[in-house]
Amino acid sequence: MLQFGIFDLSLDEILLLFQDWWVVGWILIASGLLAAVWLLEKITDPIPILDQLFNFLMAIGTYLGFFVGLLDMAVGYVIYTTNPSSTIVAAVLVIVGFSLSMRLLSKFPLAIMLAAAGAAFGTFTIYGWVKPFTTIAIPEIAAIATQIVSLKGLLIIFFVIFSVLYVLGGLIIKIIQLIGKVFASHPVSVLVGLVAIGLGIVVIVAPNLLSLTAWPTPP
Repeated sequence: MLQFGIFDLSLDEILLLFQDWWVVGWILIASGLLAAVWLLEKITDPIPILDQLFNFLMAIGTYLGFFVGLLDMAVGYVIYTTNPSSTIVAAVLVIVGFSLSMRLLSKFPLAIMLAAAGAAFGTFTIYGWVKPFTTIAIPEIAAIATQIVSLKGLLIIFFVIFSVLYVLGGLIIKIIQLIGKVFASHPVSVLVGLVAIGLGIVVIVAPNLLSLTAWPTPP
């Protein structure tokens, strides 16, 4: 029987895998390459092998970058909470992670997606709460409950919740999208990527320059 040990690890044990400056350094470099891939692709045009590599990274970078960005922000949070002297490293990881993840998210209408998700959750919650009342002994209440859990009733509930969430969350989402588009733009993304690559190299080669301390021993 196949066993995949990583799936048996606790969250704390998984996070310990990233509590190593060598690992953090390479995460910074890899994330920086994804963030700056547009510039790197232009620079390596005359070199066939490198050009093909960066063309491939550009093709999958938006989708791969989303997951790498989430990892960056998670590792940045771990560093910030466990190694307070490494604020710069944590901040760069969070920024480059946000830039990478927003490449994909900025392509979708977030307000509609979040409103639809909230409306679906609210509709199913109401359905689960009201359904038992359809068999209650009081005919008036049973009739109202039956109308609510009917397809027509659930569609009305969904539309009402969706409309409220869309109106309330629209402005906030637009602000987030605007910030995301700025960070996902080529100039900002390339700048953030180059900073991440440079910082990653320093973390690996000369961590003392950043006054990086040893990771705390887990209890």
